[in-house]
Amino acid sequence: MKYAESCPTLFCDRDDWPASGLGDSIAMVDPDALAAEYKLLRENAPRRRDAGLEYFVKHSGAPTGRGGEGRSSNRREEHYAMALWNLQRRWPRRGGGWHCFLHYQTPLKAKRADGIGKIDLFGVTNGGRSMVVELKYPRKGSPDSPALALMEGLRYAAAVEANLRPIAAEIGKKCRVTQVDDATPPIVQILAPISWWRDWFETEAAGDWAPALARLASDIEDRVRVSVECMATDETPQFTLGLNGRKPSLDRPPALHAVHLDRTLPFERLP
Repeated sequence: MKYAESCPTLFCDRDDWPASGLGDSIAMVDPDALAAEYKLLRENAPRRRDAGLEYFVKHSGAPTGRGGEGRSSNRREEHYAMALWNLQRRWPRRGGGWHCFLHYQTPLKAKRADGIGKIDLFGVTNGGRSMVVELKYPRKGSPDSPALALMEGLRYAAAVEANLRPIAAEIGKKCRVTQVDDATPPIVQILAPISWWRDWFETEAAGDWAPALARLASDIEDRVRVSVECMATDETPQFTLGLNGRKPSLDRPPALHAVHLDRTLPFERLP
């Protein structure tokens, strides 16, 4: 299956969601058509188990590459994901409970040509529900939009849902998590530093994108049972890139905020 042709909205790219008129672009998405793409992808997702491949390959917490750890990439999103994973902590959830990050750069393809990508962070809640975390980080030029983040998260969630049983079994063996829900679709979490969210809230050319994205996320939840949540980290801790073999790091855990797309005051700090 050629995913980009069969699921064009889920497999859109950055240029399909320009900042100018973003709200109008989101409002034009047909939630029924998007849900149909999700279901089609779920039915035709790669199966790593069939290919004899594992999902949770062992990580060191530092970038790796041909020239040694730290030399292959300086992408801040990847380093930030590693820094969050390296904290090895439980994060609070709105309404109580916690989640933790089990893995970063989690592969989904079963063969080279699949072209489905990797999950930035894979997590699980205290109730055992799987989490697909799409991480964004402030960048110059044409930054990824919240709409693109949602589409990326949904396509990864479809692949995870298609493989929940083997994923849950592997988590039980490797990640010291005894309770993993293998029947409930994942949570899609869009996670970014609070400055990334503020930049988008303050981009006047984008239009009224936040309520439009909130409606689309709610419509998708109703149709495919994937929960969508938006979260922000504060930027008080010092973030250090992982270069020359060092692990990316934060000098202390950042505070976590729930992001409410449909409120005037969108950030709610969690305890």
